[in-house]
Amino acid sequence: MPPRPVRQHKEIAPMRIALFSALYPTPRHPKIVGGAEVFAHQFAEALVASGDEVMVLCNSLEGKRESEFVNGVRVEFITVRNLFPPFQEKQNPAARVLWHVIDDWQTAHADVGKLLDDFRPDVANSNTINGLTADVWRVAKSKKIPTVHTLHDYYLTCPRCSRFHGDKSCGIACTALTVGRRRRAKRVDAVVSVSQRTLDLHLEDGLFGGAAKHVVRNVPNPAITFSPRPLPTAPLRIGYLGRFSEEKGVGLLVEAVARQKPGAVTLALAGNVPEDEKARLRALAPHADLDFVGFVSPSEFYATVDVIAIPSIWEEPGALVLVDALAAGRPVIGSRFGGIPEVIEHGVTGWIVPPGADGFAKAIEALVEDPARVLTAHESLRNRPGRVFEDVVREYRDIYRSVMPVVAEAT
Repeated sequence: MPPRPVRQHKEIAPMRIALFSALYPTPRHPKIVGGAEVFAHQFAEALVASGDEVMVLCNSLEGKRESEFVNGVRVEFITVRNLFPPFQEKQNPAARVLWHVIDDWQTAHADVGKLLDDFRPDVANSNTINGLTADVWRVAKSKKIPTVHTLHDYYLTCPRCSRFHGDKSCGIACTALTVGRRRRAKRVDAVVSVSQRTLDLHLEDGLFGGAAKHVVRNVPNPAITFSPRPLPTAPLRIGYLGRFSEEKGVGLLVEAVARQKPGAVTLALAGNVPEDEKARLRALAPHADLDFVGFVSPSEFYATVDVIAIPSIWEEPGALVLVDALAAGRPVIGSRFGGIPEVIEHGVTGWIVPPGADGFAKAIEALVEDPARVLTAHESLRNRPGRVFEDVVREYRDIYRSVMPVVAEAT
């Protein structure tokens, strides 16, 4: 392979960037599980718009090696060398454990190296790497490609990616299934986290000791705009938008709503909710006003509620719904886990409360008794300055240049 050209740090010329993402939605393969692949998609296209060349390497969930070009982004689907592709929940516990053992120690598919040789990137940036494996860092480093890793979750310290099992943090139980990826993290040149808390948890676990460390927080979807809302009248309409998994704390939020006076609160729940989950939530609060609105666009949803609730009981890294809600002018009641307190200005743009039904019940009761507090917080968001996605791209490009080799200018 011919030598890669070496750029100077101060150079602002376009770069060739290889992005690793476990999932990457395209017209042929639109699957989305969480916010990480939404970010990867938006980020890749923004880099292309800035003049960079981008190749995304992601899993083929159908077991076929494919290529697709979408809005200037080269997307390469790589077959998964494991029992089954990632994100298939309907597997027995033994098979899932074995999958994680293989994923932790498996070497990267040979196609990864071939694609990097063909594309010759200036830098590689991994995001979610379930199925691709942390061995992609070894492959990149063997080709002298600087590596950056973005923390969207806890994959490197927890096979569930959440540090959460049942009603408690996983703790040491995850260690045995993440030995390989922890060791491989030593090859990363720079780590970027969507929140300081998420970065700190990885550092406390001994990862990324020699890497440069950065926090680049999520920004709102540019499609979200401020939506005026008059002084709320009874009932106070609280919105929840997101997954309905246990660590999201939706059941505790429903219990908190159930403790309010009859007719004081409506809880609007957006998302695709299985019928058995609807029945479970209704059983928790048989007399509460629960409005299952189904799948709706976030902009449409925010316009119909007074406040947004984020009742997470796990170390939520950087909830996109949080920054989107604030951009829409909806104050947020959020638990004090993960990166949530880093975004909410308590008493100004929302309220940070202890996680659980008690904390949320008291916060909701205070807003019911004094609805002007909602309007005050709403108005504080009207002209609130904030970062936009172009800022994220600029910050990442600065990080990329910081890890790329430096050479003296020709004289």
